[in-house]
Amino acid sequence: ILSNLENGLAEDGSMINLSTENRQASVQLWRSRVARVHYSTANCLLLMKDYCLAVNTYEAIIPIQPEQELQLLNNIGKILLQVGDLAAAQKYFQRVESICENKEGVQHKTMVLMNRAFALLAENNFPDAYRCFQEVSKLDPTNAVANNNAAVCLLYMGKLKESLRQLEELIQKEPQRYLHESVLFNLSTMYELESSRSTAKKQGLLATVAPHSGDSFGVQCLKML
Repeated sequence: ILSNLENGLAEDGSMINLSTENRQASVQLWRSRVARVHYSTANCLLLMKDYCLAVNTYEAIIPIQPEQELQLLNNIGKILLQVGDLAAAQKYFQRVESICENKEGVQHKTMVLMNRAFALLAENNFPDAYRCFQEVSKLDPTNAVANNNAAVCLLYMGKLKESLRQLEELIQKEPQRYLHESVLFNLSTMYELESSRSTAKKQGLLATVAPHSGDSFGVQCLKML
């Protein structure tokens, strides 16, 4: 259908004359449909753990939706990082950096720094990863992912007390933002490492969570069972 439209024909290949506006609208419509099919296919491939084919499918979306290139490249890099292919992930992160160099805005600086931090985590370079997460926090103090991971870095650097204090302060300051299951799981784990009174501390954490969470909250993240 797209080939027909791009060659001056109607969607069905007939010689019907279409106005420029209608042709452009039709091309945009069918490209968006092709992209949705690719997204659905790639997501299914991820669930099937066929990462190579999933990456290729996401790559195929870029010519169809070039405005999504930056986000697609960034997500592909994260996928490769999660499966342990650090070298391939860094190649995608470098492509992201080259695009962000020509763009302004905190979100682009944050994206580059977060990618660097995650790559450093994969290399077990916790001090440098911590510094990157801290830079992100300065640019965007509300970035929960950066603040949570900065605390995790402190833990792996042997600074348990400082890591605990950072997460506790974040939760007390902005409970609705930081009472996330991954943050609470990390904090519960730190309580277990820090003290034999971890159960009492987790119960106190549960009391903090209760006013801000609904019935769907995953209480298992508190590791109380």
